[in-house]
Amino acid sequence: MNKNVLNAVNTFPLADSRGIVRRTLIAMIVMISAIFVAVIVTLFSIANTLNTQADLQNKHLILKALHARQESIRSHLDDNANWGEAYTNLHVRMNTNWAWVQQNLGSSLYTTFQLEGVFVLGPDDITRYSVISGHLSHTSFQNWLKVPVLPMLHQKLIESGGKAISQFTVVDNTLVLLAAAWIETGSDNTIKPVPGPPSIMIFVDRLTPAKLRAMGQDYGVVNTHIHTHARQVDSDKREYGFPLHTGTGFISIEWTSANPGGALLTWVLPSLVFLFFATLFLTLALMRHAMLRARVNDESTFLLEQGRLALAASEQRFRDVAETTSDWIWETDDKLCFSWISGRFPVITGCPQHEWIGRPLTAFLLDSHSIYRLTQWASSTSVGSHLSLIQCLYFSPDNQPHFCNLVIKKVKKSDGRPGFRGTANDVTQEVQTQARMRYLSEHDELTGLPNRVQMRQFLDSHSLNQLTNNQQIAVLTIDLDKFKPVNDLYGHSVGDKILHDVSARLRECIPENGLVTRYGGDEFIVILPTVEGAHEPERLSDALLSRLTQAFHLEDTDVYIGASIGIAIAPQHATDANDLLRYSDIALYQAKHDGRNCWRLYHPAMEEQIVQRRELENELRVAIHANQLQLVYQPRYDVRTGKVTTIEALIRWQHPRLGLLTPDQFIPLAEDTGLIFQMSDWVLTTACQDAVEHFGSLSVAVNISAIEFRVSGFVSRIHHVLTTSGLSPSQLEIEISENTALSDPERVTDIMLSLKSIGVRFLIDDFGAGYASLSYLHAFPFDGIKLDKSFVIPTDTSENARRVVENIVGLGKAFSLHITAEGVETKEQQTYFESLDCDALQGYFIGRPVSLGELKQHLSRQTASEGGGRLTGRQN
Repeated sequence: MNKNVLNAVNTFPLADSRGIVRRTLIAMIVMISAIFVAVIVTLFSIANTLNTQADLQNKHLILKALHARQESIRSHLDDNANWGEAYTNLHVRMNTNWAWVQQNLGSSLYTTFQLEGVFVLGPDDITRYSVISGHLSHTSFQNWLKVPVLPMLHQKLIESGGKAISQFTVVDNTLVLLAAAWIETGSDNTIKPVPGPPSIMIFVDRLTPAKLRAMGQDYGVVNTHIHTHARQVDSDKREYGFPLHTGTGFISIEWTSANPGGALLTWVLPSLVFLFFATLFLTLALMRHAMLRARVNDESTFLLEQGRLALAASEQRFRDVAETTSDWIWETDDKLCFSWISGRFPVITGCPQHEWIGRPLTAFLLDSHSIYRLTQWASSTSVGSHLSLIQCLYFSPDNQPHFCNLVIKKVKKSDGRPGFRGTANDVTQEVQTQARMRYLSEHDELTGLPNRVQMRQFLDSHSLNQLTNNQQIAVLTIDLDKFKPVNDLYGHSVGDKILHDVSARLRECIPENGLVTRYGGDEFIVILPTVEGAHEPERLSDALLSRLTQAFHLEDTDVYIGASIGIAIAPQHATDANDLLRYSDIALYQAKHDGRNCWRLYHPAMEEQIVQRRELENELRVAIHANQLQLVYQPRYDVRTGKVTTIEALIRWQHPRLGLLTPDQFIPLAEDTGLIFQMSDWVLTTACQDAVEHFGSLSVAVNISAIEFRVSGFVSRIHHVLTTSGLSPSQLEIEISENTALSDPERVTDIMLSLKSIGVRFLIDDFGAGYASLSYLHAFPFDGIKLDKSFVIPTDTSENARRVVENIVGLGKAFSLHITAEGVETKEQQTYFESLDCDALQGYFIGRPVSLGELKQHLSRQTASEGGGRLTGRQN
């Protein structure tokens, strides 16, 4: 209703008017009032109907919100209670470390799902674990809740079979949602339930007034709250609510209605009032002056109220921002002592507000530079000036360092006295991240050693081209020997531990003025400042080799490795850091070439050897495509049939400059450069084609490098060779070393099984010369073993050698493996191994590796021979 008009009506009877005007005015007021009352009654009836419908809808929405809350807490409870790990760590035994420290049932249930209480009750209803308001507590469920609800929860859990149930109750005039479930193993079949009653997990959600309001607002219901004394809603009083059954009785859920009827009245009633008072305005013309004054007064009151509301909104807006921002806001007096601190202060810093009110800001900061800048600025600045302080240090109550950025402004307070206001933004995470990034940029994460960045800085700081007074800088490049087989055999975790122990041993040996870095993989670089003629690099290398060859102790075994070291010295060998590193790497290569586990000092001739190796590599590339490679074949004699049943293909390189080269002279180079794959394809294709064309039913054996098993596509390559050559898979034997099988056991086993399924056979070549033992024979689907000739040759003169061979043959037979003795060179050896029941013999006495033409002649003589014995006998 228009207040100006209303005030005019209220003051009109006080006016001095004539009787006729008064009577006319009364008659008109009665008539207009009668019409207005009739319309108002009808309007209020319609508004009441609208309000009733809105109340029913709000009741449905609130019930829906409560039901959704119950479904949510039951779902979260079921996820945590119906879980094998929870069963083991909460029921079988109470593992607080698992629940709280590892955050499996910790503070996240409060911070994420607003669960004020999380309890685990044992079968005896004793609280074994509790988290209250996100903090680990030792309060029992019954003492904390103060309402005896356990019997009701037990009954509901029995009815639900232990599945999650929920129940409302009232505690301290607050609606509380309880959810309970038995702790069970869930779908984890690996955990065996223990006998006895189950433990119970309980979630407690206090539906505080703020939560109820938020729930209602999510469904468009305003100011949802409870009335703790349940009663029938009196529709005459327009109290909007409904009774809700809880475990302890009934309560009334109430809210502020959307009041659509009121909205209707708000829009229609002013129009009616305007019409009513417009009519009266004509009658009250004599009251115009009073009405004008009343209107001016009302406008002034309205503007004053609007100003008050704007001021209140601004203050509330400031409080909301201050309590929700990531910064904390503060105010001090002119002595920089805190007079007010926002509520975010204890949340961010962990320090209680009341302990810092009255204390100076300079006592909070621990950075002397920041304190000096602050005090100097505060004593000399004027009102309105600003100061920014970056990464100021302070400590939390648990004595942990933190950092914040401060922005400060000098102000004049409402009482006229000067003071300071500002904000503090916590940047601890940013500072820690920057420090971590700086550390990782200069250190190796695994070993903690300086990385190549620090190494280059160290070298640059010593100015290699300006060394004087007999100064020298020695660079030692260290590469671990036998590390890769250990890493492959025991796993990367053991390899990482060994690298960590290696770094510790290097630190022990290096003088304080030296630097040890991890260059990458299993390669380390030591930089040692020394003096000319001191021989310190050589002595240090001996010490390092002695230390690194000592055992590395694991949990159940000792591991032994070694190291190779290359040394280059500035300015003797180079004054450029890149050249010095390259020369030490060349010396390292020489140390490896000379048998490993030694050190070598760089010499220019070493670089020439590397150049020669590169030339040989290029010549090998040409040889593969220039028909310089050739195969020779060595027969394998079958003891039972007395005939040659298998031909082994062996590769040779007819080098145009160096003459005939054997595999040990170029196969390692082929493996290092990746040429082994092209070479192996050529050997397989040529051997299979020769077998089809010239060997008849004899099998052909081919040696395969370990590298080929580490690259995908080996099985498809074998299939392609067999298909294009037409050789039966049962006539192909693949010989691999023991170390090949151990390099990647699962992958090698899958490859072997795939090829054995079509008939290809697998043999261990040079058995006994590698890392494996007979215990590995049952782990891989081998068809046979070839006893290394280092065991065969000594049997003529050594009784110990005979006993070793007899044991190996016996154990091989126990695994049902085909046994071949390599390196048989005498008749006595042939007779001896035949007596041991070996399956096959191979060696110079049986037949030397020969060309395809010679082999065909030998095979023809075997066919013509009645005994079918050895092919050629001993040949020189």
